[in-house]
Amino acid sequence: MFTAKEVHSAVENAKQEIIDCLVELLQTPSMTGEEVPVSKVFCKWIERAGLEPQIHGISEEHPNVLAEWFGSQPGKRFIFNGHMDTFPPTEGDPGIYGPFSGKVTDTHIYGRGAADMKGGDAAALMAVTILKRMGFDPKGSILLSYMCDEEIGGRYGVKWLVKQELLNGDFGICMEPTRGHILVGHSGIYRAWITYTASAESSSREHTSKNALEKSVIAINALHAHRDVVRGRKDPHYDCASLSVTTLHAGNATNVHAAQSKFSIDYRLVPGQTHEQVEAEIRGLLDALKENDTEMDYTIETISDRPVLDIPEDSDVVKACCTAYEEVTGRPAQLLRRHGGSDAATIFGHNGILMPNWGAGDEYNEGTKPNEKIVITDYLQSVEYYMLTLIKLMG
Repeated sequence: MFTAKEVHSAVENAKQEIIDCLVELLQTPSMTGEEVPVSKVFCKWIERAGLEPQIHGISEEHPNVLAEWFGSQPGKRFIFNGHMDTFPPTEGDPGIYGPFSGKVTDTHIYGRGAADMKGGDAAALMAVTILKRMGFDPKGSILLSYMCDEEIGGRYGVKWLVKQELLNGDFGICMEPTRGHILVGHSGIYRAWITYTASAESSSREHTSKNALEKSVIAINALHAHRDVVRGRKDPHYDCASLSVTTLHAGNATNVHAAQSKFSIDYRLVPGQTHEQVEAEIRGLLDALKENDTEMDYTIETISDRPVLDIPEDSDVVKACCTAYEEVTGRPAQLLRRHGGSDAATIFGHNGILMPNWGAGDEYNEGTKPNEKIVITDYLQSVEYYMLTLIKLMG
């Protein structure tokens, strides 16, 4: 059994390699729908670790990278789960080094995805690489899994993979950024597109009825008026549910009334709510508008229906994570619950695998900012505590 001191020494000796892995991932753009180039970088580093990467996906344009390390003895299956796609660069603000620089300073590594979540992806990959190099023999197997299109709900990533039964196992870690806290629960997400249409007419006169944009404005105002009701749904861990209108797209010319208008909503659930209940609630509001005015016909399309994640605090995987974190940092581990969603919840919902979110990056303060970055010492420590968690669970 390897000690925390031995793990730390191995990570220190491989420090430059660990940084280089993340830098190359950051220098390879991978916005949602454009993951093919970065999937090849993942495959390259997996091969360096002595493992065989496999590409699984509904098409070549939507790759998911899997690689499994089998020990010499039968046992349980541990899954590292992460996503390869990132948010796009911030429009109008490239940041101080550019979104894909992979710039390394004395304290940070910069680039789109550094926090969310290439930092976690690389840390898990390097944890496996170094343990394998040290001669660790897992009892069972360890699966590295890197998904596409997580940021828009995982239709071609985790949702497709679980239907193929490719993500079955016993426990694991989703390396989402949690500032080092061990996230044992998140509340779930419902996102949808709502679309209104109208006849195409010149704007030289007022529309003969309501143009599509006007219909959207009426609907958005009704949804905003309903937000106090949504906020009234409280939970001790998640404060309250929330409803936000996040995007609006309407029309294509300044001198023509909008014939189509489409906006998105983002609803953060609290435990006890279901996606079916939330959709019925939204439809009820929009149907009431339609009853008062038949012109207010609409369509609704679900974008994302992330389930609730709820991992028992006394489970073996959570206890192993806590102990590993304390041995690496000298600080007690902190458990976390927050609003949000992750591929771990989809896996958990499909087959019950206990998979907390746990990563070094700071999602809320970094994930969408022009100067997205990760603290180097936190990143290196995450490699260590992933290694120790595997030793405790798979040794």
